[in-house]
Amino acid sequence: MGTTLLGIDTKEHCFEAQFHPKRPLLACACITGEVELHHFDRENRTHELAQSITSHSKSCRAAKFLTDSILASTGADKFAALSDLETGKQVWRCKLKAAGYSLLALDTERFAIGDDDGGLRIFEGRAPKAAVSWSENTDFISDLAMGVDGTSLCAVSGDGTLAVYDVRKSGEKGLIAMSDFQDDELLSVAILRRGTKVICGTQTGVLPIFSWGDFGDQKDRINGHSMSVDAMVKLAEDSIITGSSDGKLRVVAVHSKSLHSQILGILGEMSAEYPIERLSLSPDASTLACSSHGRPSVQLWSTEAARRLMEGESWESIFEVPDEGAEGEGAKADPTAAESDDDSSEEEQPKKKRRKEKKKGKKNVPGSNAKQHQAAKFFAGL
Repeated sequence: MGTTLLGIDTKEHCFEAQFHPKRPLLACACITGEVELHHFDRENRTHELAQSITSHSKSCRAAKFLTDSILASTGADKFAALSDLETGKQVWRCKLKAAGYSLLALDTERFAIGDDDGGLRIFEGRAPKAAVSWSENTDFISDLAMGVDGTSLCAVSGDGTLAVYDVRKSGEKGLIAMSDFQDDELLSVAILRRGTKVICGTQTGVLPIFSWGDFGDQKDRINGHSMSVDAMVKLAEDSIITGSSDGKLRVVAVHSKSLHSQILGILGEMSAEYPIERLSLSPDASTLACSSHGRPSVQLWSTEAARRLMEGESWESIFEVPDEGAEGEGAKADPTAAESDDDSSEEEQPKKKRRKEKKKGKKNVPGSNAKQHQAAKFFAGL
């Protein structure tokens, strides 16, 4: 496996680490409610805490840069917030109906937040309330991704569905499509193949693939992850890097012309004892940031090995594994580590760590909602 470039320790557990759009700076959302800003030097493998912003009274679960100086965040205190890096102060906040779980920056003015109860809202500028909101999902919104058209927002949920919303319309009018219940929690999402494929990470480790415009049910799947896929990040139009609850980072080809769809290899391992929380790529896509429960809480990895795997090089040649005792590629040699014990309080932890029983609402039963199937065909033929 590869070796980490740099390990960064936050004061307490970190849920997410995001790269600054221009500077070598990481924003780390922490269980303390703070966002720690760490300067890092990849070449010299050094880092230092530059700033700490108190954004939330309970755990800060997600933080994303909107501009060079404005940071959006959300957390267990049921607030959305904007903070100014120059002053280190919070400049805006808005009350949510439930604890914030996921956050996606749409542009320099707008961002979307998904909460613990399936609510999804878009905030614009510093308006006192959400510009657009939906409540079509019945469980936590685990991850978000924007379609290439710039108006279709994909949301995956613990209720086992993939939903697509029009960011210009609130309520039921904004629901473009919702998949059938997938009999699994959906925990992460990425849009590939120039917007034609949507791939999801699940609690069981399977990666279902949906075709854009036909969201009713998955059209393909990739097996091989031994445990849940809590995080993923798009590497190229035909590849992703996944983060699993077994602590491993995997390179996965998705509908690649030469490699097809398969797990190509293990890029690295943060810890065999702790799950990977979130992944993010640097602006130049050369560096991967991973956050987990272990120490160090954030690790930086080069994506060079992942790209070489996608170019067809063998896992053994890249990592120079000797013949004796060498592991095979990808899922062929992928031992399952024991599940970790999380000592963080249940109130502060996002819901996926609680392994809560899925709700049995009508949206979770295939064929129960004719509007969903009608919406699922909205983009058919495009």
